[in-house]
Amino acid sequence: MSGDYSNKNVSILSVGNVLVDIEITISDDELSKLPINKGGAIEIDAIQLRKYLGEYRYQVTNRYLGGSIFTTAATSSVFNVDNSFLGSVGKDRDSKNLIDIMNSYPIKTYLNVDLQQTGCCLIFLTPDKERTMAACPGASSQLTLANFSDLESMDYIFTDLYSLNSDINKKTIGYLLSSNKNLILSLSDISVMRKHMDFIKKYSDQTILIAGNESEMKFLQQSMNSSFIESSHKTNKVYLTTKGNRGSEVIHDGKLYKSQSIQTEVASLNGAGDTFLGAFLGNYLQSRDIQQSADIANYFSHCSIQKYEACLDFPSLLNAKNAAKAAFSI
Repeated sequence: MSGDYSNKNVSILSVGNVLVDIEITISDDELSKLPINKGGAIEIDAIQLRKYLGEYRYQVTNRYLGGSIFTTAATSSVFNVDNSFLGSVGKDRDSKNLIDIMNSYPIKTYLNVDLQQTGCCLIFLTPDKERTMAACPGASSQLTLANFSDLESMDYIFTDLYSLNSDINKKTIGYLLSSNKNLILSLSDISVMRKHMDFIKKYSDQTILIAGNESEMKFLQQSMNSSFIESSHKTNKVYLTTKGNRGSEVIHDGKLYKSQSIQTEVASLNGAGDTFLGAFLGNYLQSRDIQQSADIANYFSHCSIQKYEACLDFPSLLNAKNAAKAAFSI
């Protein structure tokens, strides 16, 4: 999608996985037989992926663009944010389809094309709409600069711990962060957090905003052995916690902000947290209004969970922004 980026007031380089999300409807009993805790996530290889796709081939209900970082960037792109995305895909039919979808958003993409197949994430959906994930990184683990040379013009780097799925990715993300750009970090499953606590601690001083669900943020606070309230007052960090149907909490400058969720019928919870974070980032970086940004983000989540796709299409995101603008007077 072409667009005029000249009037954008902040620029973000989003770095992360490009995945095909495959939704599989599954019973709680079936899920209990898999080596994944309900609501959690594991990494699988290509052999395991083929096994699960064969075993549950008749329970596949949807395929769409996935990857938390791009979903978040897509949402923030309807706000006054100049978005660039760095990722890696395979040279296959899936990548062509994903690239076509990615180009429908006003995001400048820099994609490495690798010989491995495009990454894939199996989304196991139980009757309560809870998601449990098994991701096969594939080509997404081959992250390179992919002709990207605009680092100097970036204000922020945004990534998550899932994207540290290979030594190549760690090296590339480490190189980008060596520029001392401000970091926006989205947490991941606690098992992934345990693997990458060194990364969290190493770049703590550069991190201006850190986001996660309730269990992830609790684990972080325990691991860092510090209070978010006290830390935010000393460092000016923003701590953003999603709490499902109980809304969200944001801590900044020693203050706690609460925002209530909007009750709605749930089609799928996949992508709701990423959509929330994208809307919060987009509005916050534009307005610096924490409470308003959290309220608007909850509205976007409300729109997201009514859809099956993890990443809302651009017209739907614009509609959500217009509705939020009317509701919260932005």
